Amino acid sequence: MILLKHMKIKSVKASAFQLFLLIILILISGCISDNSFETIIEEIKLKHVPDTREGVFDVRGKLSGRNKIIVSGEVDSEKVKAAINDSLQKRGFDLINNITVLPSEVPWPWALVNLSVANIRASPSHRSELVNQAILGTPLRILKEEGSWVFIQTPDRYLGWLDKSSLSGKTDMEMVKWRESERVIFLNTSGFIKTPETGEVVSDIVAGAVLENIYTEGDKANVVLPDGRKGTVFSEDIAPFDLWRNNIKPLPEKITETAMTMNGFPYLWGGTSVKGIDCSGFTRIVFFLNGLVISRDASLQARFGQELEVNNGWEVYRPGDLLFFRGDPDGAPGSPVIHVGLYTGDSEYIHASGMVKINSLDSNRMNYDEYRHSTLQSARRITPAFYGEGNVPVADHSWY
Repeated sequence: MILLKHMKIKSVKASAFQLFLLIILILISGCISDNSFETIIEEIKLKHVPDTREGVFDVRGKLSGRNKIIVSGEVDSEKVKAAINDSLQKRGFDLINNITVLPSEVPWPWALVNLSVANIRASPSHRSELVNQAILGTPLRILKEEGSWVFIQTPDRYLGWLDKSSLSGKTDMEMVKWRESERVIFLNTSGFIKTPETGEVVSDIVAGAVLENIYTEGDKANVVLPDGRKGTVFSEDIAPFDLWRNNIKPLPEKITETAMTMNGFPYLWGGTSVKGIDCSGFTRIVFFLNGLVISRDASLQARFGQELEVNNGWEVYRPGDLLFFRGDPDGAPGSPVIHVGLYTGDSEYIHASGMVKINSLDSNRMNYDEYRHSTLQSARRITPAFYGEGNVPVADHSWY
């Protein structure tokens, strides 16, 4: 009897000890989970590169032994690579950092767009989705190359792939020379660059193009393209670039006036030029022609500027305000933004949807769009108080 009782006590003690070990293992497991390298890397990504449309963060980690991590992949900032180092080492990990910081092994660090409109793709193939466009004379940052393609970043920080034939590569010194040169901006909707001798077409040209100016004589300006081709444009279609960027202001009436010149223009997914344009490409080019570089996509544009009410009627809006729409009429506040329009006044807004057109928020108007009204998600007003990330004056943009 005494022996049986003793065995029961030992069994209870063993079970208690096993339970204690189990609890410790669970706690340790939870601690490891909370401090795992995957979690740390994700935290760094959210802090430094919250949106990979505007920054490179392709980082992978692999455990090698008990506490050693080999990290590899790509980022586009030494600061981000250093943050990965610091965070993992502070958590006690032994680190081997094989991350490549872009640009890496590129033919040139910079380039200027050499076509009237260059198509930027999601991947290095002409069959890939069109995600953006860049206009003649736009400065680009080159991050890496693959065959006949380069991975680039535009002045609004957007990333994508561009065929090398669309651009003219530049060294750092060549870009300094370009920035210090006498340049002009083309402000008419479209036109042609022609040879002065024969009048033959050298290239077409669209609104927003930036070119070096050799000299202006009478009604013609002699210009040079990034690859050295030369020709003339009409003087009335251009403005001296430095004078323009230092004096242009994105005033409500001017923004509306610019937008209305594109009424009826065709819709093109990924388009940001007058040749074909999507909703955010439309607002982007309108603001650029008024001296402001804003973010590329509607959901990116919706992050910046003075936030406005959306439930108190259109009277709270003024011309030039941006209206953002979700996809689902029954979607909750905070649903993803998929569309943007530009308010023009008196309940109406202009936007690219099928084509650039004008609709109203007033249900009594013939051009009322019930679907858009029911999906109105948010609104922003861009004023000088909100210049900075996402809304950069061309005059302050270091690339220009």
